[in-house]
Amino acid sequence: MKLLAKQLPALLAALVSVFSGLQAQVPVLSGYYGMPVRVEPISLSGSMGEFRAAHFHTGLDFRVGGVSGAPVYAVADGYISRITVSGGGYGNCLLVSHPNGTISLYGHLDAFSPKVAAYVEQEQYRRESFKISLDCPPEMFPVQKGEQIGKAGDTGDSGGPHLHFEIRYRDSLYENSPVTANLLGHGVFKPDDTLSPEFRTVRFYGFSTSEEGVPSTRLVTGLEGSNNNVTVNVPDTFFVAVEAIDRMNNTSFRMAIQTWEVFLDQEPLYRFSNQDLPLDWTRYILSLIHYPDRSRNGRSLLKTWVEPGNVLIDRMYAPTGGLFTLPDTLSHSLRIVVHDAAGNSTARTYSVRRKSGLEALVSPGEKDMHVPAGGLAPEEYWQHFYWDRENCFAARDIRITVPQKALYRDILFNVTREGVLEWQLHTSDDPLHLPMLVELRVPDTIPAELHEKVVVMRMQDSARDPHRQAADPRLWRSVGGVCTDSLVTFTTSSFGRFRIDVDTIPPVVTASFSRGTDLRGRKSLYFTIKDECSGIREYKVTMDGKWILGVHDPKRSRVTCKLDPERITRGTKHQVLLQVTDQKKNITDYQTEFLW
Repeated sequence: MKLLAKQLPALLAALVSVFSGLQAQVPVLSGYYGMPVRVEPISLSGSMGEFRAAHFHTGLDFRVGGVSGAPVYAVADGYISRITVSGGGYGNCLLVSHPNGTISLYGHLDAFSPKVAAYVEQEQYRRESFKISLDCPPEMFPVQKGEQIGKAGDTGDSGGPHLHFEIRYRDSLYENSPVTANLLGHGVFKPDDTLSPEFRTVRFYGFSTSEEGVPSTRLVTGLEGSNNNVTVNVPDTFFVAVEAIDRMNNTSFRMAIQTWEVFLDQEPLYRFSNQDLPLDWTRYILSLIHYPDRSRNGRSLLKTWVEPGNVLIDRMYAPTGGLFTLPDTLSHSLRIVVHDAAGNSTARTYSVRRKSGLEALVSPGEKDMHVPAGGLAPEEYWQHFYWDRENCFAARDIRITVPQKALYRDILFNVTREGVLEWQLHTSDDPLHLPMLVELRVPDTIPAELHEKVVVMRMQDSARDPHRQAADPRLWRSVGGVCTDSLVTFTTSSFGRFRIDVDTIPPVVTASFSRGTDLRGRKSLYFTIKDECSGIREYKVTMDGKWILGVHDPKRSRVTCKLDPERITRGTKHQVLLQVTDQKKNITDYQTEFLW
């Protein structure tokens, strides 16, 4: 085994020793809280620790019958300590502080309780802003256990009506971050679950490293989750990657696995537990999963190989770093077991046998980065990047800075110029934990008077996030960029293909009604706002010269205005101006009128 494989077990053992010497301060959660919704039986559409595109899911998603409006209740005595309203994230969201030191979170609400809604609207009009974040003192909105505080909905980054619910607490072990609790693991809620987890895919990967310690992984074989008692030939050093989901009664949705285990000849060599999670750690999922599968096809396979930059080691047992080596060429038993929070489990067993020569196997689409044997292509560069230090790369017309611990392991970084305006910055098969800083020289083909309109676009990956929109690799998405002295500077949290573009086209605005329409009898009106290049920066709605609240729903590209008789005079014509500005300050002034 090469350098990294030899050093990793010692490093992991040292980290385990450090963490075991610290005492977590987890409050007693079971028996304290009531139900946030009263929909029987309990039915979930998501659980804590579920693998999402770039983060772990941090709470429970309670189903509410597929429509917005189900009452939401405070789960314990306390007070509303924070209110947030946004077109993204948790949308309309409440946080309630409780006497036991915990905070409950209620996300994607359709509406707040009347007294909270009145205060929020008052502050939105005072600040002339839809997006708002309000910290509230204990005496402003005290609540009792079981008191209705809102209604479940579909606001923010939501895929349908539901309640996203969390319990958070502080722990000195993670002093810089709140911790979200695994509520099923703590037994706070106990939905009916007599169903065992399901295996979807099991893959075996060969593992080796260069003399410099750069890892190389190669797919040896991939098996359907239904396969069992299959013989698999493996190279000298290998690891496994597993896709598995949990099932529950009363729901068709996929849930998170509670515990993953791997045994070699009955000896436990890997274990990962879905435990309470510091919110600052949710992005470490990118190191836990085999990322090429995520970027190419949207599948999240937990891999046993533990990269040195993955701090989730505190919830793992991996004495060999998740890498397996067979002592001989005889057959050995490799058993994988997955458990859910209710105690159900499913296992798969494979007969593994060491076979020389498998290190040379590479499946189509599983190509590793390597320096070509011949000369480099024009404007193609390679540089060793280290996970535990800042890395800087510079060449003609480009400079890149990758922060310390932005990578999970050492990589052979590759940059290729694809044209005057386009660059391939490494491969999207490798993740970034922290954003990198990139500076590109703007070519002379773009005149200086258009530099303020320069924007950098990134080609979308082939994979899709099942909880958001489908991916289309033909599409380019803005990553921003500020142009100064012929250099455009931007940050990005992903490697991939980038191009310099110019955005001089203002946003497109359409209304849900024709100019002069009689809207008497309606309670609201809406506009559709879109920008195909740099994206929407801000918008402002005025009616009869006065600012009016426009509720932005980015996933529908919609701004909705309530027709409130306390703010709008009935029986007259009203003049409306919607001003929409994109990220490059292209402005559309859309004017219309209606009778109400």
